[in-house]
Amino acid sequence: MRYERIGESDSLAYILVVEDDHLQEQALIEELIDAYPEARVEAIDSESGFRRWLASSQRELPDIVVMDVMLRWSHPSPDPPVQPDDVASEGYYRAGLRCAQLMSEDGRTSKVPILLYTVLERSDLERASQGLESANVDYMRKSSDIGALLKRIRARLR
Repeated sequence: MRYERIGESDSLAYILVVEDDHLQEQALIEELIDAYPEARVEAIDSESGFRRWLASSQRELPDIVVMDVMLRWSHPSPDPPVQPDDVASEGYYRAGLRCAQLMSEDGRTSKVPILLYTVLERSDLERASQGLESANVDYMRKSSDIGALLKRIRARLR
């Protein structure tokens, strides 16, 4: 997690962004902070980082998760975290879907809204997301018009 803005009150919105592209992550976080200056915004930039966050018993639940679908497992390093079998077999193309599935299976996070924010077409995502049917998971295609994303987030935060 690299960015954080804490609001004046703990009762204000907490938005978690899961995005591995640094430039997209930075732009999205800046837009979220501009649109929701009272919100707390945090970022996770890999699937392994997300899994560590999810496994933490100390984690605070976000009000919404904005998640890319194609995520790297981890940052290049001499000793990267070991990939589980599903990650090794499916690769990064389904990482966000795996993360959303893990959230939906966890009793604490199963009700947290997830917005899959991706360059993939809806038809590609539907084929890849079989088994991830949840009222809390929504889809939005990435575009240069951030206004639509901000409206969708605002609607889910109400």
